[in-house]
Amino acid sequence: MPLGERRTRDGWWNTDRATDLFCWGALAFMAWFAVHFAAERILNDASYFLLCMVDRGGFFVNQGRWIMPLSQWSAVIGIKAGMSMTTVITLYSLGSVMVVTCAYLFVRYALKDRQAGLVVIGTQLVGVGHAVFCPVFEFYYAAPLLVACLALLKSTRLAPLPRTVIFAVLLFLVLSAHFLAMIVTVMAVAAAGIHRERRIALVALAVLAMHTIIRVNVLSAYELRAISSLWIRLEGLGWAWLFRPGRLIGHLEHAVSVYPDVIFLSVLFATALVKARRWYPLVVLVGGLFVLYVLQSFYFPDGTHSVYREFVDFPFAVWVVIVPWALWPQELVGAARWRRVLCIALAFRCLLWIVLSPTYVDRVDWMRDRIAAAHDQGIRRGLVAKLPTFIAHCWGRVEVAPLNAMEVMLFSAEQGPQHTVALVPMHDPSMDRHTFEMEFEEKLRAENVPLIWNSPSPYFDLPPEPFRVLR
Repeated sequence: MPLGERRTRDGWWNTDRATDLFCWGALAFMAWFAVHFAAERILNDASYFLLCMVDRGGFFVNQGRWIMPLSQWSAVIGIKAGMSMTTVITLYSLGSVMVVTCAYLFVRYALKDRQAGLVVIGTQLVGVGHAVFCPVFEFYYAAPLLVACLALLKSTRLAPLPRTVIFAVLLFLVLSAHFLAMIVTVMAVAAAGIHRERRIALVALAVLAMHTIIRVNVLSAYELRAISSLWIRLEGLGWAWLFRPGRLIGHLEHAVSVYPDVIFLSVLFATALVKARRWYPLVVLVGGLFVLYVLQSFYFPDGTHSVYREFVDFPFAVWVVIVPWALWPQELVGAARWRRVLCIALAFRCLLWIVLSPTYVDRVDWMRDRIAAAHDQGIRRGLVAKLPTFIAHCWGRVEVAPLNAMEVMLFSAEQGPQHTVALVPMHDPSMDRHTFEMEFEEKLRAENVPLIWNSPSPYFDLPPEPFRVLR
């Protein structure tokens, strides 16, 4: 077919082939990034989850997040097969990319929904910066499953029974991801018109009821504190606090500087709707953002940018990407322009990940240097007194903790179990060592962190010797 015949009146950017090539290019980039920066991507919670998986020799699920095994199965295979720790870390880093790829293959080739495939990719890139170095927030890999649910609502390519079963399974997994994911999901499927299909609607209500009953009975202490904090802040601060001019201006400044892609995509869609006087999708877009703003403000009022801040802000990005795709009226002009802007935003985020990476690379290099120093000094459990500062100044000015004991344990085990070391910060040089050891182990037990000097895992061989100061 001649090139000219593949073009549409919207130009090359909107051709089917260009969309497919772009999506596969984005997936390839995410896979390369996950492999190349695998060590940098076990930051914070990621190292905790992986350490628990290695210690147990299998999957690790906490707080009722039953979606977690979807991103863990590749690393679990590596652990079961006795692969090196370096390989296990790489497989774990690739876990979330595999989930996205599977979701893309399903909507693009099983449901034949090319635009849904682009939206799947969009949920992984729009609004994500520093958090790519800790890709274990459950909503990251629940978001593409949510797109798959909505694509099933729009598609009739599958027979009714398998369509309903797949929808129910995906919906349950998405609901289990996070409280904010549950809110976004309920709003999205309702706005997409699930009520127009009686069977699917009844199944969705049953799944929601079953999930709610289960979650109420398995709520962790962490989740109970998070939920109670909503009411405490509401009672102590009141609704008016959310809309004070200073707070609104501060949030606007933060959003413009860190999430320009999210803002631009939402403004582009809203402008098209206002011009066409299409008020229902506009109310859905703005109403959803309002609900998320209220919940987010009471749940996590701290406006300082951080990796965790991006977790909390992620639902906004998902909402802004999903709603235009799900609700853009067929006759309304501007859809092609919105998709072009979405592609530009995705390319921008890919470049941003590269720009941010040096800070995280330097941090991992420093920890590896401390591990080597511990080996040279014959220290297996060490206290590190001098800690550098690692700040990514180029985007949101995020300061990253320089030393994480769980990451050190995993990195040191790359050289073999007999090389495993544990290094922790020493904040008070005058502290009593015996008291510190007792309090340190008690803290680890309270947070369910494995004590690897008692671990049955073949990856660790660390005697419980006294802590010594690392020079």
